[in-house]
Amino acid sequence: MTDRIEAASRLYRAGRLTEAIDACRAVLAVEPGRFDALNLLGAALFSAGQNGGAREALHEAVRANPGNAAALTNFSIVLQHRQEWPAAARALRALAAVQPESAPLYSRLGTVFQEMGDLDGAAEFLVRAARLDPGPSVQWYNLGLIGILAGDFTTAARNLRRAIAIAPEGGLAYIQLGETLLRLGRLDKATGVFRRAIRLDPTVAEAVNGLVRCARYRAAVGQSSGSGPGPRKGLAVRGALASATGYGYFCQRFIRTLRQRGVPLQAIGIGGPESWQEEDLDPPVPAKALLNFLIPLAVERVPGLATVTFSMFEGTRIPPAWRRQCEHSDLVIVPTESSRMAWAAQGYPEDRLRVCPLGVDPEDSDGGVPAPTMVDSRGRLVSSYRHRFVNVSDFIPRKNIDGLLRVWLRGTARADDAVLILKLGKGTNPAFGAELGELVRRTEEAVGKRMADAAPVVLINQLLSDADMTGLLRAATHYWSMSHGEGWDLPLSKAGALGLSLIAPRHSSYLDYLDDRVARLIPATVRPARLPYSEQHYAPFHGLDWWDPDEDAAADILTAIIRGGDTGPPSARDRLVQGFTWTRAADRLLAILDDAGLR
Repeated sequence: MTDRIEAASRLYRAGRLTEAIDACRAVLAVEPGRFDALNLLGAALFSAGQNGGAREALHEAVRANPGNAAALTNFSIVLQHRQEWPAAARALRALAAVQPESAPLYSRLGTVFQEMGDLDGAAEFLVRAARLDPGPSVQWYNLGLIGILAGDFTTAARNLRRAIAIAPEGGLAYIQLGETLLRLGRLDKATGVFRRAIRLDPTVAEAVNGLVRCARYRAAVGQSSGSGPGPRKGLAVRGALASATGYGYFCQRFIRTLRQRGVPLQAIGIGGPESWQEEDLDPPVPAKALLNFLIPLAVERVPGLATVTFSMFEGTRIPPAWRRQCEHSDLVIVPTESSRMAWAAQGYPEDRLRVCPLGVDPEDSDGGVPAPTMVDSRGRLVSSYRHRFVNVSDFIPRKNIDGLLRVWLRGTARADDAVLILKLGKGTNPAFGAELGELVRRTEEAVGKRMADAAPVVLINQLLSDADMTGLLRAATHYWSMSHGEGWDLPLSKAGALGLSLIAPRHSSYLDYLDDRVARLIPATVRPARLPYSEQHYAPFHGLDWWDPDEDAAADILTAIIRGGDTGPPSARDRLVQGFTWTRAADRLLAILDDAGLR
């Protein structure tokens, strides 16, 4: 039988994978559970792209010989490829007991822990790898990147400098070091580092953009310091000016509103050079602070200007890394009480926290943007349905699309006069179709019902302009969220301003502008943040909690609307349009900065 294993091994090495797989299975048919046949079968199946079969074979191999390094190595590789991070971590830990002096092994552990969102654990393993083998620059470069993500910028800068000392031709390390130095407020040093990166490769956009930001920061400081002893009432603002993200949207809305109110400001893009072509946002103005409409990780400090961070979080407590990153902010502004509590729950000083609600575009609620013409899979016009539900979400676990689909399956039938318009993502994810298909398959299995047996779902997966998004919302009668947590939820609040009936979980930002008098609120329970159909943590929320909406209650709400004629509470339109304008948001922001002496 050993000869047959050796023959199978020769076939595998020759790339004759199908024959190698057949040979291994022939051995296992005679000797079930034979370790070397299982290990070789797993390797051959993985090389052939049959990852599920490879996982099964290698799992059996590890069970047969738990301390075998080859089997553990192969098994961990397959698990990493399948993104089964906790299982990969367990396999690598078992391998570490066999190979305790392997630096590459600890580097892999660091990578796996980073993927799980455990940045402190990742740093611990990467430090061990660097101590075991301090020679390669990549060890220190990886430690530098983890330090940035974890908010330990001083350590990150030290490790990146060490990477550069070992491999001074490495341009990426210079770029990361320059950006780390900007986070530490070391403007002059960052400028020198970016210049060295450009000398190594003049085409590197990140280094060019870094120098642009340095120049704009220096101009802002020069304008402010040269403005004399009088008051400085301008604002220096940094944000995602050209981004289609929520952060980009509310940054743009704040800037436009402030400019309409005559507030002098200089806007600096997150990369540096970007701005809106239709607006002159570049000239520096006298300012006391740099206002960042960004997540804490992206905030950079400018000597001579106070650092203000306008951000938000969607869980019960911000990550430890955010807490460390915000140490460098003189003031943190959030849009809701829920976000304020999330910062405070992680120990951030409450005297440096302020709440400034966002606006909801009331000017669009009276516009004439037409609803798009949509047809469902049965050929029926969407506009012909009596009940038209819409949800606009990024295709990420926090949006709880699996929960939304489970409730739709449970709460609707094929014959119902109802349709769900599901706007997911921005059309930029090439794996979207496969990932959504897998989520739908697992959802159908979990509910025991096919999507074809429920009311229809119309899927939209493309980037829409603001006007097109308004039109899409106008096509619906109800906006429905099953999110695990929101920092604000711009699409839902805009839908409310347009007069749609609102259905949302009773948690996070929704409680700042909704209640039972104007919306249908779904009960929710605080639970650990996990991936759909998995016990694995959602990496950005590693070790943190979010909210699980009650799916029974949500299904009852749908059924009552569709079949019971429940008209629900009055529209939230008046409350949103009158209480949450962008003018009011801008005035509140200015008042916060004035009270803090930062304008």
